[in-house]
Amino acid sequence: MKRMLYILMAAVMMVALLPSIAQATLPPARLFVDNRELTGLDSPPVIRNNITMVPARAVFEYVGGVVSGANNYTQIVINFRGDVLVMTIGHEWAQLNGQYIFMSAPPAIINNRTLIPLRFAAEAFGFEVDWDPHLRAAILFTPPYEPGEPYDPGTPYIPEPTPTPTPPDVFQPPADHIADPTPPPTPHGPDMAHDISTAPIHFAPHPTTTIASLLTPREMGVSAYSIVATSPITDVNHFQLYGNRLIVDIYNATHALNGTLYASSPVSRISSSQFSNAPNVTRVVFHIEGPADFSVSLSYDRRIVTVAFTSNTVSAIMPTSNTHSDSFHIQGNFQPSVRMSSGGYPRYLTIYLDNTQMAAHGQSMPVGVFASHFVTGQTNGVAYVRVYIRDRWPAVSLAHGVDSVSVTLHGGLSGVTYDFPARELRLCKSVVTIDTARIQTLDEYLINRFTVTLSPGASGLGYGMLYIGDGYVRTVNLQPNTAGNTEIVFETSRVMTFTVTETATHYVIAARLPREAHTFIVVIDPGHGGQQPGTSHHGLVEKDLVLTISHMVMEHLNNNPNIRAYMTRHDDVTVLNSWRAEFANEKGADLFISIHANAVENRPHVNGIETWYHPSANTVSFTNRQLAAIMQRNMIRVTGAVDRGLMQSDPRPGRGIIVLRDTDMPAVLLEVGFLTNQAEAARLATAAYQRTVARAIYEGILEAFNSNQLRR
Repeated sequence: MKRMLYILMAAVMMVALLPSIAQATLPPARLFVDNRELTGLDSPPVIRNNITMVPARAVFEYVGGVVSGANNYTQIVINFRGDVLVMTIGHEWAQLNGQYIFMSAPPAIINNRTLIPLRFAAEAFGFEVDWDPHLRAAILFTPPYEPGEPYDPGTPYIPEPTPTPTPPDVFQPPADHIADPTPPPTPHGPDMAHDISTAPIHFAPHPTTTIASLLTPREMGVSAYSIVATSPITDVNHFQLYGNRLIVDIYNATHALNGTLYASSPVSRISSSQFSNAPNVTRVVFHIEGPADFSVSLSYDRRIVTVAFTSNTVSAIMPTSNTHSDSFHIQGNFQPSVRMSSGGYPRYLTIYLDNTQMAAHGQSMPVGVFASHFVTGQTNGVAYVRVYIRDRWPAVSLAHGVDSVSVTLHGGLSGVTYDFPARELRLCKSVVTIDTARIQTLDEYLINRFTVTLSPGASGLGYGMLYIGDGYVRTVNLQPNTAGNTEIVFETSRVMTFTVTETATHYVIAARLPREAHTFIVVIDPGHGGQQPGTSHHGLVEKDLVLTISHMVMEHLNNNPNIRAYMTRHDDVTVLNSWRAEFANEKGADLFISIHANAVENRPHVNGIETWYHPSANTVSFTNRQLAAIMQRNMIRVTGAVDRGLMQSDPRPGRGIIVLRDTDMPAVLLEVGFLTNQAEAARLATAAYQRTVARAIYEGILEAFNSNQLRR
């Protein structure tokens, strides 16, 4: 008996030691530069907390850089093609060309060797960095370099090492902790872009915000990009790297940008990421094609970072009036980016022009119906026009021209204003009384339309349309419906969500991005549809069956106040697979669930449920395979069906299941059963079993959202 006990104890100890044994038997990490492996290093690469650490000389002297130590070798100084990077052992703040940037891991002494975080240092100098898990190899590609300017590393400023501070609840900039050195010159040359920013962005303490969207020239109609936060931004830093990359770091901000970021000349590509988590820094990188002018500015409400690639100047403001409206034609070099605020209600309306210089002067109106006069001004990089109102607050609309914008004050509506920075339609209580309990809403998100039907008696607001055109909302139209009630119809540029609240003076309808308003977002994708029926057997058609089940899943999700759910189709229509993925990406969805039914010809005995996933790791903390395992487990547990396990989509580039391959969030495709199996088809034909399948899908989604990896 004792012998058996000893054997059992030994077995338990061996199991406990397996992870460390496996770790010890892993082959050493390898390092490749431009397809050549670097061997014979005095210290091999070390994987520490999933970060590859290497000796600095191993990489940068190999590619022609200069590596040295400073301050008793507590600092590492790397000179490469005119850029200077200074890192301090144990210190998370580095200096690149004199500007502070945050590292996810600091240099460290490991096995009596000083090692630096490879990806951080390499990407700072423009290297492309990849990791091959099969080779356990870090792979670097040297950035292109056009000789012409003599390379002179110069003598960099070496700051004294300073202990890393404990970050406060509200992020403070590094200048508060470390003396600001005189920075070396920024990268320059005939192919480099030129910074023409007119005013610095100053630090202001604010709670952590979220970077929710990036509006592009394609959406805004102006030669500028707007990085939009959900609340005021603490600080912004921008700098250039070789390879003509403009880096924009937004401090005390979490990254929630999803989907494709569309670029247009002179920008060839845009990328974004959560650059660090302690403190939170969101990084947006603009790859510029050539020597373009650019400027970076922060809006007056500190919610929008504007990156413009040509300078705009307002040369003239031409006011006109007629018997029912006043108009202001604002002329620029190109179409101004306009935002308006009714914060001066009832005295004045302010028109803000981001990243613009004001060269025009205010004047009196000729015979203003609503406006008495206007003044112009400048605050840092934001120009403004302040329009003073007489005795009636007007409705406001916009009309864009190629190089101008017209702001019109009119009386078709009464007590209706739209606050552009806040994205809020405000209905004045002095004009109308609305029973908010009787307000009805209709969200037609698949056609970018949202309708609010007010309680009876709201006709005092009048009828008419406001042209908004801010990249979120196109138009707001107040119109009577067939029952005689007032409808407010929002036509949007993208899927938005709306909330209705009230203050002491106004009813407020706020337009928000899904990620701004909801804790968790899931997209349900009923497979096939329209001209793509899918498989058909035993009286069942796949496109109809999965649509029915999807609606049942949506009933569960819509009853959960913490989840916002969308469907890629609501009825029998044809939907492109590429659009399904793009739809989910634009929403910033947390999960994508595609629902299908299976078939296998000439094998009627085959039955059961299987879950497909794509092997790409589109998220570090929660993979497609992890989601697939959760969904499959719940599907089998709830339905009692045969477990056919997990199926991997073809991982080769351009291959595999499109809706799994091209989605930016964890995504799975569920095959809920085989229509070619008579017994399983009979079960799937019943409403009771369809509800069981829907409940299984819902419970799998709940488990995924309750997992630590997806908690927000």
